[in-house]
Amino acid sequence: MEIGELFIILAGILLVFDFILLLKAKAKAKAEAGEKKTLEYAFYTSAIACALIVASYLSLTWAFVSDNFSLSEVYSYSSSSLAIWYKLGDPWIGSSGSMLFLTFLFTLVYFVYRFKESETEDEKRSTFRITLYKIADLFLIFFILVVLLHSPFEHFPMSMPDGSGLNPLLQTFWVLIHPPVVFLGYTFVFFAFALTLTGMITGETGERERGTLKRSLYAAWLFLALGIALGGWWSYEVLGWGGYWSWDPVETASLLPWLALTAYFHLSPKRGRDGNMAKEFTLMVTFLAVIFGTALTRGGLLESVHAFGRSPVGPALMLFAAGIIFYFFYLWRKAKKPLYTFDVDSSSLSSISIFIAYWSLIFILLICFLGDAAPIIGGFFRENPMTTSPEFYNKWCFPFVLAFAAALAGCNISTYLNVKKYAGLILAVLGVGAILAWLGQPTPNSLVNFGLPLILAAGSAIAYNFARALRLPKKKNSSRLWGKTIVHLAIIIILIGVFVSSAAETESDFILAKPNSTIETLETRIELNNFTIFTGTGSVYSPQHQFIVPEHSALKMDVTIREEGGNVHQGALWLYLYANHGIVSKPSIISTPTSDIYVHMQYTLSTSNSLLYALMGQKVQPEDFIVGVKKIPLVGLIWTGIVLMGIGMVVLLVGEFVNTSGKKRPKR
Repeated sequence: MEIGELFIILAGILLVFDFILLLKAKAKAKAEAGEKKTLEYAFYTSAIACALIVASYLSLTWAFVSDNFSLSEVYSYSSSSLAIWYKLGDPWIGSSGSMLFLTFLFTLVYFVYRFKESETEDEKRSTFRITLYKIADLFLIFFILVVLLHSPFEHFPMSMPDGSGLNPLLQTFWVLIHPPVVFLGYTFVFFAFALTLTGMITGETGERERGTLKRSLYAAWLFLALGIALGGWWSYEVLGWGGYWSWDPVETASLLPWLALTAYFHLSPKRGRDGNMAKEFTLMVTFLAVIFGTALTRGGLLESVHAFGRSPVGPALMLFAAGIIFYFFYLWRKAKKPLYTFDVDSSSLSSISIFIAYWSLIFILLICFLGDAAPIIGGFFRENPMTTSPEFYNKWCFPFVLAFAAALAGCNISTYLNVKKYAGLILAVLGVGAILAWLGQPTPNSLVNFGLPLILAAGSAIAYNFARALRLPKKKNSSRLWGKTIVHLAIIIILIGVFVSSAAETESDFILAKPNSTIETLETRIELNNFTIFTGTGSVYSPQHQFIVPEHSALKMDVTIREEGGNVHQGALWLYLYANHGIVSKPSIISTPTSDIYVHMQYTLSTSNSLLYALMGQKVQPEDFIVGVKKIPLVGLIWTGIVLMGIGMVVLLVGEFVNTSGKKRPKR
């Protein structure tokens, strides 16, 4: 047994012991000395357990750094020639290692909170704290069981001479940022849901707990949004798809918790204080969405370029989700409160807009979930299960996206227009959209033409509100107003970028070309040079040949791209042959203020043979190759909107910390 596996098993045992100690502790206004000792022992027990989990994670990291190829995880995702920064990131790249990384992150957040609370002598809050610790212990125990179910410390019968190498699509800077950012978002969702369950059980959620919950949710919202954005840029820049979004099952699943959290923040401020459990229910949906996405990726429930192979992790996570659902509804029945009350003030534009924003996001979430779940369910009844096409998502999400945009406009102009005038404005804008759809302008897509005027009108309303916020006195110009308005504006900018870039994108046919030639397509002249050949580099173990071979060879072609307006750009096209992973293309992306020119190379028999010879150390010039070109208009708006959204979310998060620090803290 590996030392890292022993560490995490011991951590699980200690967490069970901690849970038992917490069960014995009595939360009274004046705890007896013996009970205080019990809580003290429980704290030390949990601290040692957390330290063991950290040690287990560091042990796995060291296995990658020290090239311990006797471990299946290290063999599958590394090699002796892999750069050190990828080896440091390998624990969160692999299937089972990533579950240990998620456990590691949750452990850190849990320990920091418990350590800070151990210094607080507010005995009135002891019931809440003890209950929260018990829930967090159960979460961690389950995560440890999932890690052991598909252990990253699994041994081969014999040590391999080298690793099989990291997948070339993962050998990018973004793999060092994207997964940790996503997992941080998941971690804060888990912690926020633990706080929520605790409040439901004890009924003792105080001002401090509400502040902690809100900060956790803002942090989760920020990291989930950044994770989706980084994944989109990764697929756009590295994977060679020529697109930032393809409605891949795992992509779609990653959107679910963000949609649920965004819906949560568009609940009326009165929700939760007027006798219903809308906020608690929405957070449960967020939590379940995270579990569902993790099961898809780590359990291989669906075929996806992002997913790993099938493992028992998927079913275990789904059983955990089922248990959470049953327990939540048990607490709901016990509380005797409605999940949601439809108490919309029909005379208030703000109330109507918030209601529409919430439910439009919930319906988008349901559509995305059904698109992912249908093939899984179909797989139980059909040998060749159905797949969900991008058209399904585009068609059914479209009306709710427009409803959400209209709601954002209403939220931002509710102080200037009444409901009747607002409804008239929306109808007029939709009329303009109907005319544009009939005319087939400004894009070839009639749905986009119909929706663009409404999106632009919503953007104008939000921009006006933003300009007004700039002129407000300092006392009224709160961080919440700034952050909310910036996020709303960012969403509209992203939607404009998505609508236009997807509808007006143009793509050439695949063009068979030769070195030192010129091709003309899409009003662009591309001058192609000769190939630079890079012979075999690195080393990996080839299971096919059962000996060590070079990891990859490469072909590079420098290109000059001349636009019709006279602009000239320099770029390079790459083709790689990885011994264990096949041929990979790296595109050249030329970004301009109005569009991106996306050029990529596909292999032919000639280039394939050249790469194979190069892998064996010989340089043979290819005779031909295939070139594809895309022009993607206004895609830069998407990246601009994402940056703006991140700024808005940071403003909200920082503002919450500032507001909390300004409030009177309990005596110690």
